[in-house]
Amino acid sequence: MRVNHNSASMSSLRYLNRTIEDTNNNLKRLSSGLRINSAADGPADLMISERMRTQISGLNQAVKNSETSISMVQTAEGVLSEVSSMLISMRQLALHAANDGVADEKILQADQMEVENILATIDKIAGLTQFGTKVLFDGSNEVNGVAIGDGLTFHSATALTSQSPTKQGYTIDIEQVSTRSEVVAERGISLEEIEKGVSFVLKENNRVMKMDTIQEKYLKENIKQVLANYHRDSPTFTREKTEAKLRDLVATALQIKADENGLHVEIYINDLGMLTVKHRQYGSKPSFGISTNLQGLFGEKTGTTKLSEAGQDVSGYIGGDLALGDGQYLHGGKGTMTDGIIVQYDKELGHRLVDIEDEQGRVIGQKLVQQSNEELVGKDVEGYVHITQNSVVYQIGANHKQTVAFSFNDLRSEQIARGVTNKSQFKSLADIDLTNTAGAQDSIMLIDNAIMEIGVLRGNLGSFQRNSLESNLRNLRVSSENLTNAESVIRDSDMAAEMSDFTKNQILIASGTAMAAQANQIPKSVLQLLGSATN
Repeated sequence: MRVNHNSASMSSLRYLNRTIEDTNNNLKRLSSGLRINSAADGPADLMISERMRTQISGLNQAVKNSETSISMVQTAEGVLSEVSSMLISMRQLALHAANDGVADEKILQADQMEVENILATIDKIAGLTQFGTKVLFDGSNEVNGVAIGDGLTFHSATALTSQSPTKQGYTIDIEQVSTRSEVVAERGISLEEIEKGVSFVLKENNRVMKMDTIQEKYLKENIKQVLANYHRDSPTFTREKTEAKLRDLVATALQIKADENGLHVEIYINDLGMLTVKHRQYGSKPSFGISTNLQGLFGEKTGTTKLSEAGQDVSGYIGGDLALGDGQYLHGGKGTMTDGIIVQYDKELGHRLVDIEDEQGRVIGQKLVQQSNEELVGKDVEGYVHITQNSVVYQIGANHKQTVAFSFNDLRSEQIARGVTNKSQFKSLADIDLTNTAGAQDSIMLIDNAIMEIGVLRGNLGSFQRNSLESNLRNLRVSSENLTNAESVIRDSDMAAEMSDFTKNQILIASGTAMAAQANQIPKSVLQLLGSATN
């Protein structure tokens, strides 16, 4: 029996302390619900868990960001819906003003005043529509650009477009100039044919125009007057001059009739005296057909519809990358730095008269020859387009550079329906004028273009909301849930197991305390022995 060192008591106390420590850990885990409360509980697991917690926190914030972004987009879409309704109302007014048969000056002025009020409202909406303090449609949140070069005009760019890499911007190199679909008569219309009467049928899509020179009252009277002058045998009114005057009268009447029926064509007599019909829009898509009762004018048989020769779309390069042409508009290539850029090249190939010679070199006539692309554009680049990227950037992910951008177009009326070819020389929606028939007709064309632009923007906005924001939001929520579950597996306590251990340790503490008490009784036995010896 040892007195100085009670090994049994020391051993019992050691086990009791360990059990108390384990019980304290059980209590800590049960109280916090976490298996790892400090680095000492599991260094490696703590590192993984902390990284996961960072990601979960980022994902949760990204969810909030996406939800706020969707609210912003919905606000913008509501504005665009209202603007679209306003444009439809404007179109109704333009159609009303175009009804020249019943519209007088006061009616036209009233229509114009209402249009100006609508335009002012659109401009006000563009300047005041805000989300928080951010103004959406004043042009500050879109991609801005400037085109430098003869015949070049910047149209638009998108959030996909990269900012210009140099001060000059992206180079623009035109290879194919855009042309318009056209029909040229195979011969001139003779004086006798006009005197007898000529009928025409012109078709463009679902629009049809019919005209007979004898049935058109004013044209008939003008033709009669010109023929009367010719039949006087005056040296002033030669057959050549009379025929040229009659052809001009017919072409002018056809143009007026075509405009009245809403056909987008230009009709004139070319330098060789041939009736020429051209579509107003450039590119390969527009087309039309024309027929007449004159044999050999547009084909061997009378009444045969001659279809227009297709025009060509502009083609070339932007920033050294191949660009896609659509009429006069050159679009930056998909997936390139210039993706989203649209520039207009409005130069047109001209014509010149050249002599036709026989085998002996004698001039027997003349023909019109179109200018070549090489003559117009040459070998050098046509200019540059400089892009400044101001699109709204949304942080929709939990990590660096997980962003998307969207460009909110400038909704001011002076920035809508730009670059639309029209006889009234309207540069944008802000210029439309309903106080005359020609202006009303051109206004309809610009308003249609504006409605299409707003529709495209709404479509892009809806696609952005659904594909970039809402789908990402669903993915973020799933990722956050899965990552939270994974972090829970690593760090959370198994409450059932911890409770079982806690109960076990409580029993061990009780038994250890009892054993320690018994072990502490051993020294008392020594005292009892010493007491007996003393007695």
